[in-house]
Amino acid sequence: MKNDVLVSFLHNRSMRKIFLVEDDPGIRETLEILLTDEGFLVQSFGAVAEFSNRDKSILPDLFLFDVMLPDGSCTDLCRKIKGNEDSMNVPVIIMSAHAELKDISYECLPNDFIPKPFDIDDLLLRIDETLR
Repeated sequence: MKNDVLVSFLHNRSMRKIFLVEDDPGIRETLEILLTDEGFLVQSFGAVAEFSNRDKSILPDLFLFDVMLPDGSCTDLCRKIKGNEDSMNVPVIIMSAHAELKDISYECLPNDFIPKPFDIDDLLLRIDETLR
């Protein structure tokens, strides 16, 4: 039994963590399931306020943001992350059904931009490439 716990601990320790901010519950849940099935640890947030109240001592390997949120903008979140010494090197991917990269890049330049609707395989490939 001890061996199973150790293997589980080591496996979880090596898992990549993603912080997901998406206000649409259906998309958020789908991405949580998909990314978890792919071996990621996912912590999701439905709004800027919820994300802002997270434990900031925990850094993910990737931030995945929707552009339009009910209580703020992901570009503000991106700018804060990129301006913070502790998180400035953590990649940010922004997703949007309405905006284009040229529309938001003057506010914050993410590591990648994924238009919605997105292809699941393309999303996973781009996350993998961003984390390399």
